Amino acid sequence: MKYLYWVLPIATALAYGVWRSYAAQVYVGDLPPFDLHLYSLEQAQTYLADLPPAAKATYLGRLHTADSALMICLAATLIAAVWRRGWVWAVPAVCFIGFDVIENRAVASLLEFGIKGAGGETARLMVVTGLKFVCLGLAVALALWSLWRKQDVHG
Repeated sequence: MKYLYWVLPIATALAYGVWRSYAAQVYVGDLPPFDLHLYSLEQAQTYLADLPPAAKATYLGRLHTADSALMICLAATLIAAVWRRGWVWAVPAVCFIGFDVIENRAVASLLEFGIKGAGGETARLMVVTGLKFVCLGLAVALALWSLWRKQDVHG
């Protein structure tokens, strides 16, 4: 089990590096991928209109695959840090990955079909992205607190 505490963060860092290299390919000017920014309707329209076809293919293919690997590694790392305290401590990390999956599906839909009507799907996407980051922040805080308490007790 002690190797898991080393392997998971290393795997997460490697997955982040791969993800980052693909994410760099889908910036539109100064607009980052949907996963990293809370877009207004106008920004989302600009992003989608200016995204080159090759970048769109990268976004829907390699970036989403790398994103899935990163989220699984990151959630597993966060869960491993708190698991001994009880399953309820893992809920924010599980919610984080759940919101990321929902976000990825919504982004794929926007990339494939564009924004319809008044852009309600963009507003929903921004809510999901916001909730994803709230859950991530809570999961990281719980993991750090748990690891700090473990050191405090054993140190």
